[in-house]
Amino acid sequence: MQLRNVILSAVIVTGLTGMALAQDADAIKNRINVMKVTVSGAVRTGFLMTTGKQDFNAAEAKKAMETVATAIATFPSLFPPGSENIQDRASPEIWKNMDDFKARAAKLGVDATAAAAAADKGPDEFKAAFNTMGENCGGCHKIYRLEE
Repeated sequence: MQLRNVILSAVIVTGLTGMALAQDADAIKNRINVMKVTVSGAVRTGFLMTTGKQDFNAAEAKKAMETVATAIATFPSLFPPGSENIQDRASPEIWKNMDDFKARAAKLGVDATAAAAAADKGPDEFKAAFNTMGENCGGCHKIYRLEE
């Protein structure tokens, strides 16, 4: 009877561990997708417009910045405890300073929302707001993203 309980307990623990690892793997896959695809694509649109490599289009600029704001709103939740040892570009500093990481993500959301609103005011206003957002991005990356 005791052996059966030990085996049953081991099966349950193994199953729960597997579920946790699968959730971590999904979180990691999602965080990479959010940054590499969603945010990078939207930021690229803004960058091309602010550098004159693409004509300014207020509607596209606004949509791109709204995309950043939406994506970054839940971004910190994609760094669950225990996922710091996965090989991606996330620095272990994230888990050591999670409150700061969350605050920086929240500020990025505010900056992206401001850039979206600035798009309606024209290319110069958008460029200024976009550059503010970019400074926030760079500051966070400097601390919380590992070099390749």
